[in-house]
Amino acid sequence: MKGVVACGNRETARAAVEILSKGGNAFDAAVGAALAAAVAECGLTGLAGGGYALAHQGLLARTTIYDFFVNSPGLGGSGIPNSLDFHRVTLHFTSSSQDFFVGAASVAVPGTPLGLKVLKEDLGRLPWEEVVAPAVRLAREGFVVDELQAACFRILAPIFIRDPLAREMFYPEGGPPEPGVRLRNPLLADFLEAYPQKVESLYRGELARRLVEFLKARGGLLTLEDLAFYHVYRRRPLKYAFSRGHLFTGPPPSFGGSLVTLGLKVFEEAFEGGPLGSFGHLQALSRALKAQAEWRNILLEHPEKIYTLVGSTAGTTHLSVADNEGNLCGITLTFGEGAGLVFPETGLMLNNILGEEDLHPRGFFSYPPGRRIPSMMAPSLLFSRGRRYVFGSGGSKRIRSALLQVAVNLAFLGLSPAEAVSAPRLHYEEGLYHAEPGLGPFPEEISPIKLWSERNLFFGGVHLVADDLSATGDPRRVGVVLYA
Repeated sequence: MKGVVACGNRETARAAVEILSKGGNAFDAAVGAALAAAVAECGLTGLAGGGYALAHQGLLARTTIYDFFVNSPGLGGSGIPNSLDFHRVTLHFTSSSQDFFVGAASVAVPGTPLGLKVLKEDLGRLPWEEVVAPAVRLAREGFVVDELQAACFRILAPIFIRDPLAREMFYPEGGPPEPGVRLRNPLLADFLEAYPQKVESLYRGELARRLVEFLKARGGLLTLEDLAFYHVYRRRPLKYAFSRGHLFTGPPPSFGGSLVTLGLKVFEEAFEGGPLGSFGHLQALSRALKAQAEWRNILLEHPEKIYTLVGSTAGTTHLSVADNEGNLCGITLTFGEGAGLVFPETGLMLNNILGEEDLHPRGFFSYPPGRRIPSMMAPSLLFSRGRRYVFGSGGSKRIRSALLQVAVNLAFLGLSPAEAVSAPRLHYEEGLYHAEPGLGPFPEEISPIKLWSERNLFFGGVHLVADDLSATGDPRRVGVVLYA
């Protein structure tokens, strides 16, 4: 066996398996799978956004966080113009609605193209043409829409139909594509086929000039200086030692890893024992979730306090890959909901991360140009009970609670990877607990509470691999596991 992948889409998984089968390592496979996800999971993510990767090199026992999240644009510009392409759109989910802002002014400086290039060139070993081949084929020959992507296209229709090219690519018959429909993106195939050269051009060449002109003509903020200044950070992970193991996760300025770490600390202090769903488990978990929510609000208002928190505690997709050399890699990617603009030169749906209110509590356009925008994404490595596990999640505000509960289930409750990921989850935000079926009875402090009738992708999508090549995908997000 050469390796294993866990993710939320079969085509993404097949890309990783193909690369592992050709002799690639976990890092080659993870990058190739991420490129494939940008094609086949285009309702959840895209290359013109941002993300993080956790890379664990087995032989060296070295773990590195690759931070390629988005920057705030406007370097070298003359400030915020009076006329901006920045429009409110209401998206309707299964049981709620949420407003986002889209248009040219919602586009942050993308990091994913350069981040994946740097990760592969640092740690991969296959030539680029073999790493990009599965994604190129998917984009050129087409991918079949699955049920999750069909649901995403229905939800995102108010955004995607704004752009004629997006309508042509993603809504070829006029309405949202149904499961089984084949979609193609030949422009993206051309971009992927010459990926390293195209990425260089996108940040410091002709594509950079054309992208800036494209957005400026539509009321955007991106500048040539933004793209030239952008760089990928290789960071030492935040390491938290606790009684049941060690957690390695994303360090500041990202918030997600610190909130997962805080949750583990509070849970450990409050946990007096008991199985999943017991009084002891739920009481400790509720306190941990409430602490996470409280600190999330503090950090969004006062980002500098992230360092106080770390000192005291020592729409998005995720994929995880392990190989038979002990290498582990987890990548979490997002483009927000999409800006409703496709860059014609590349087939890339641009991000709208400047239009997500959750990330801008001080008001839109409040971050200075060139600043990394904080994120809740946190691919993580847990060492516990003699095994190393790499996992991460999509799910916006639910990322912190999903990752915390998988770590608790593995380290404290002794569940198997499959049990740890599929177990019912609890979440707390804005004064309300949300619970999947299978938990309870609940302690009095877990109130008020919304009881969901089924397990739902609202609660995140955790995809996990281990160094013994066991793996599990989250059934809430079409979890797929494939072996090479």
